[in-house]
Amino acid sequence: MKDSGRKTSYKRKELGASVIGALIPGIKSFKTPNEVLEDALNEYQGKEAKNDLANNPKVKAGITLEPAITKMFVNELQTIATEQKAKFKISVPGEAHLYSLDNGKLGSSLDNLLTISNGNLEITDHNNFLAVLSKSGPVEIKNFSGAADEPVYPSYIYQLQQQMLCTGSTWGILVRLVKGWELQWFVYQRNNNIVTDIINAATDFWNRFDGILEGKDYWYPPETTEEATKIFKGNGIKDPVVMDSNNELGKWIDQYNDANTIIKLNTEKKDEASKLIKEIMKENEVISWNGFIVNHTTMTRKKTKMVEVPGADPIITRRFSIKDVRWI
Repeated sequence: MKDSGRKTSYKRKELGASVIGALIPGIKSFKTPNEVLEDALNEYQGKEAKNDLANNPKVKAGITLEPAITKMFVNELQTIATEQKAKFKISVPGEAHLYSLDNGKLGSSLDNLLTISNGNLEITDHNNFLAVLSKSGPVEIKNFSGAADEPVYPSYIYQLQQQMLCTGSTWGILVRLVKGWELQWFVYQRNNNIVTDIINAATDFWNRFDGILEGKDYWYPPETTEEATKIFKGNGIKDPVVMDSNNELGKWIDQYNDANTIIKLNTEKKDEASKLIKEIMKENEVISWNGFIVNHTTMTRKKTKMVEVPGADPIITRRFSIKDVRWI
């Protein structure tokens, strides 16, 4: 069994299931809505992807391990099916499954499609939920590095729900291998409320996509100050625009200035405290005090200007830190 890979394309206005969670308010995902939107616009226009995760070590490891995790699951499932005299087959679809919207499409590149050949197959998942499976449903594979008792990420649930929508299935299974050895699987029934959220989010996404291509400011509200800088391009005009009547602006200016003042005061307090501690420590490099370890260690490195400077005296510095070891 090979990894399915991504078979959806933004060039065909197909929004993949793996990113849908990022577009749902309140769902934490690995990308912001604007990053997904930027990915779509770049791919549609033939530009280089800026937020590509293909080379992320965790992503690469997950792709490599998918066939092995699938095999582990199939072996477990075969034991259950044999006891019930049931039959099934599992396969990696060669094409994406699609669901059409008024202004674009939803798509799913399935890791696996599980088909119950005849009758039903009863399985109990990791949450002790007894499911009676029939016909076909998607199986999503995850390599999970978190704790075994952690709940499934909501973004994964939305991903699986979109897969059910695109395949017309009433159930789906999420399989995860926890820390390389514990196999868990979770069965989910199709949830019409979540499906509605997905359709609404995708419709809004493609409206924004089309609007930006038409030159409109249809970006999502930025999630960070860095993202705000990226979205709102400067107009090159240096003369101040008077915004005295904007009361909200004044509130945020005050908050920014207050935060800057606090940072400055805290920095000054920290510097004063570290100076006084060093005066007490003098030449001692490591001391302990009531469960705290204070370091003022000497560090030596060769003097360089990109390359080592022959014959130059080494640069000697001291590194200061305080570690609380009371509860270790």
